[in-house]
This record gives sequence, C-alpha cells and structure tokens, in this order.
Amino acid sequence: MSATRVPRPRRAGSVHWPVVVLCFLAILLDGFDTAALSLAIPTMAAEWGVTPAAFTLAVVLTNIGVVFGYLSAGFLGARVPGRRLLIGAVLLFGVATVATAATLHLESTVLLSVTRLVTGVGLGVVVPAGVGLATKHSAENRREQVSIAVALGLGAGAGLGGLLGGRLLNFVGSDGVFYVAGIVPLIFAAALAWLLPAEGTAVPATAGAKNDAKIGRLFEPGLRLPTTLIWAFSFLVFITSYVLISWIPTLLTGYGFSPSKAPIGLAFLTLGGIVGGLVLLPLAGRLGIARALILMPTIGGVFMIIVAKAPLGDTALLLCLAGVGVGVVSAQIGQLALAVATYPPGPRTTGVGWAAALGRLGSIVGPGIAGILIGQALATRDIVVAATVPLLFAVVCAFLLSRVKAKARVVPIEETPLVLEKTR
Repeated sequence: MSATRVPRPRRAGSVHWPVVVLCFLAILLDGFDTAALSLAIPTMAAEWGVTPAAFTLAVVLTNIGVVFGYLSAGFLGARVPGRRLLIGAVLLFGVATVATAATLHLESTVLLSVTRLVTGVGLGVVVPAGVGLATKHSAENRREQVSIAVALGLGAGAGLGGLLGGRLLNFVGSDGVFYVAGIVPLIFAAALAWLLPAEGTAVPATAGAKNDAKIGRLFEPGLRLPTTLIWAFSFLVFITSYVLISWIPTLLTGYGFSPSKAPIGLAFLTLGGIVGGLVLLPLAGRLGIARALILMPTIGGVFMIIVAKAPLGDTALLLCLAGVGVGVVSAQIGQLALAVATYPPGPRTTGVGWAAALGRLGSIVGPGIAGILIGQALATRDIVVAATVPLLFAVVCAFLLSRVKAKARVVPIEETPLVLEKTR
C-alpha cells in the first residue's frame, strides 16, 4: 500500500532551517547541472568541429526531460514521501550526468541528447520536490518567502557554474565539467539520506491525497483564472530566461568574447538573478508577489534593450547582463512563489510542478528558436531584442494577476472546497 508522510505541525512563524538549507543545496546542484551544457557548448563546438547550433537538440531535449520531471512530480509526490522523492531525483540526474561525461569522447550529439534527456527528468523533479519539502517544514505564513529562498538555488548554481566554468574548462576540459556536475550530486544524495529528518508517522495515502495530484484541482472555482495567468507568465518568462541561460556564452562570442571567457557572462546573469531574488523577498512581502513580478521583469527588459542597442565595453556589458538577471532570473524564481501563494497545501506540489512545467515548455521553445536563429547567422543583438518580447507579455500577465488578487483572495484550506472571498 502506498503511503505518505505527515510532517509535524510547525508553530506560527517557525521554519525548519536545516531542511530548507538542504533543499536549497539540492536545487543549487540542479542549477549547476542545467548550466553545465551551456558552459561547455562553445568549447565542445570547437573541439568537435561543428557549429554551436549543432547542440540545439541536446539543449531542447534537456528541457523536454525537465518538463516530464515537473509534470510527474505531483503524481510521484502523492505516492512517495518527499524525502525519498528528492533523494531519488538527485541520484537520477547525478548518474545521468556522469554518463554524459563518460560518453562525451565519442563526439556524438545524438548520444549527448539522450543522456541529457534522462538528466532533465531528474532535474525536473528536484525543484518541485525541494520546494514542496521545504514548505512542508515551514509555517504557513512563511512558505512564500521560503519558496523564494529555496528557488534561489537555481540561480546560485548557474552563477557558480559561470564563475567556475572557464577555469574548469581549462583545467579538466568539457568532460570534466560534466564529471563534476554528476559526481557531486551523488555524494550529496548520500548526505541527504543521512541528514534529512523523517517526515513523521507514515499513514496510508488517502483518496483525497491522490485527488490532490490531479490537474483538475488547479481549475476549481477561484483558481481557474489565477492558474491560467500563472501558466502564461511562467511560459513567457522561461522563454526569455532560457534563451539567455542556454545561449549567453555562445551569444557573447558575437560580442567578441573568447569561448573560455564567455562563461563569465552566465555568471553575471545568474548572480544578478540572485540579487534580484534577494530583493524580491522583502518586495513580495510589501507589495505582494504578483505586483513585485510586474516590476522585476520590467527592469530586466530595460537592461536587455540596453544590451541589444547600446555600444558597450566588456565591463559595461557584463554589468548590464547582471541587470538583466536581476529582472529576468528573479521573475523565473518568483513564479514558484506565485504558485505557492495561490494553491492550498493539498495540491500545492502539483500546482508548483505544473507552473514550472509550463515554464519549461517555454524553455524548450525559446532555446530551440534561438538555436535556429544562431544557425541562420542572425545578428546577436537582434536575437536579444527578439528575446525581450515574451518578457513584455509576461509583465501584462503579472498585472492581470495582481488585479485578480486585488479583487479576491483564495483561502487555502486543505480538504475543503475552495472559496473566493471579495476583499473588503
């Protein structure tokens, strides 16, 4: 019989910080692994004697795997304790990344694409599992902030990859980057098994718990329009975010950066995202997460236009990329907080997983189109301008969602019908 674990109730305002930190670190390793392919593409293209566009399939299949992982997270979360789910997901992407490293010498883009597809499945489960586990160990009134803090691991991991990417490529080569990205998670999975606390007394999974994993819960009265807007926001933000995350080292070669120096652009982008996420924490508490996500993508869009149109030196360009990250990457992080703030505890993991999955559909569409444009030798600056357009539509979605939240609020009560209360 399947069983779920019931966490101990948390007193008002309390957070089990050791669990939150461990979930943050798991998502950090997810972010580093996600960035590994982007970091290695310019070097591998030169070593294999192909164009960077030849790796478009590997980039796209990685994100397809992530989408599958996100979509399966709710189903698995209703049947597998969150602790085991997180450990299993970390193990999966670690093993698949080691397999990528071990087969890289064959110089096969097809084999690379297959191993990255499997890697993506593990990566996709880690985020909703980590956010779900961390918020379960936090008081209800702290869960929005905890979800943002844990999701910052994605930007931190990608930023770490950008900072270390050039040195790793020079020191251990492109296969070494994947060995690091795979072996460290395997070690960390063992640490998770040792350090994560048991989730309480095991109880049989109820029909209600299984029902919470169904997508229909997200479209019950009071949730239909918010769900639609969250999905649209996520899809549009991820288009822009993953065009940059997947291709920024390659795009920077169009600005005159060498392949070994270009990864620093990803570091500035994602470190800017971390700053943006830290700003988003108090901003969401003051304005509400929906209003905060009107402001942050607008900032990112302004800096993207500057990057595309202004004549900038290397230092100024990197600083502007940090400004892009402040708005774009923090919006990517913020969409998880939108889902956490919107859905009641029962379907929350499902809601987070589907919101992230719709975002990851954008991460397939965006890099895929960008790869085609790069293959057609479109000017780098024009690609940046094109990537700004979805971000502007995301701002519109955030505005509409803020209007919905201003007129009504969803009362998150588990195992009871959702009601819509008009704000007095």
